[in-house]
Amino acid sequence: MGAEKLRVLVTGAAGFIGSHLARQLAEEGHTVQIIVRPEDSLDRLRDCLDRLDVRTVNLLDHAAVRQVVLELKPELAIHAAWYVVPGRYWAAPENADCVTMTLALARTLEAAGCRRLVGVGSCFEYDVEYGYLSESLTPLNPRTLYGIAKNATRSVLEAFCRETAMSFAWTRVFYLYGPGEEKDRLVPAVILALLKGATAKCTEGFQVRDYLCVEDVASAILAVARSKFEGAVNIGSGEPVTVRRIVQLIGETLEGSDRIAFGAVKANPVDPPFLVADVRRLRNDIGWRPSYGLEAGLQRTVEWWREQLAATGSNL
Repeated sequence: MGAEKLRVLVTGAAGFIGSHLARQLAEEGHTVQIIVRPEDSLDRLRDCLDRLDVRTVNLLDHAAVRQVVLELKPELAIHAAWYVVPGRYWAAPENADCVTMTLALARTLEAAGCRRLVGVGSCFEYDVEYGYLSESLTPLNPRTLYGIAKNATRSVLEAFCRETAMSFAWTRVFYLYGPGEEKDRLVPAVILALLKGATAKCTEGFQVRDYLCVEDVASAILAVARSKFEGAVNIGSGEPVTVRRIVQLIGETLEGSDRIAFGAVKANPVDPPFLVADVRRLRNDIGWRPSYGLEAGLQRTVEWWREQLAATGSNL
């Protein structure tokens, strides 16, 4: 699809990834149509709402979704909507609803003449015991309802799109951080604690992960969407880093290393020790490279949270 200006539909656009997708698409000059739920806050989009066509629809209301999509007639759809309530989404029955809504959306998009569908999946579709996760080598053996639902959705969408004129790609997102993240997640929780002069309580942090700034995550997904690539592709940095090192970098940036309490929180005993993306497909087939290294991305995130505290009078 190259540099062509398109009518693009983004679901889940009020969310962490979706909001960055919508913003970047608007900045590129596309006609950006977003679907959000009635209960969604649009705070993450407040700086670009005037460039978005906002439709408030519950994706589980298939008739209402069909009416909206047939009116919009998007040429490209990026489906980022899913149930992701922290601490609950791994085993939530709502995962089954997300499968249903996604498959119904795909049928409607095909009926509306959409040319390309890109889904947002997860590294937890893989057998995470392998640690270094490759699209072509690692078995798909998810251990949670969330991972099973994501993988099943991808499988059906691939088969469905093969029978239609709609091309399909599936992006498997690894760990991410950046502006707009939920404040109780690791990176913002540490940043906010240190900015407020408190102690940041963490696990020992020896888990090895693959972290990518959310703005790069969105950029990578859009690179996949603009390409002719079909199938699954990992979205990650490909760079292993311990959780401990991430926390240390935040502490160094905020001159608060003495207020980090490693080991104050018990690690989850079922937490995989090593999860890193094989990004050769993303780099070689898609031709994408990140804009932010880890230190630069964390610095940007620290400054964003500093601005939020200043704007709210430290009421976060």
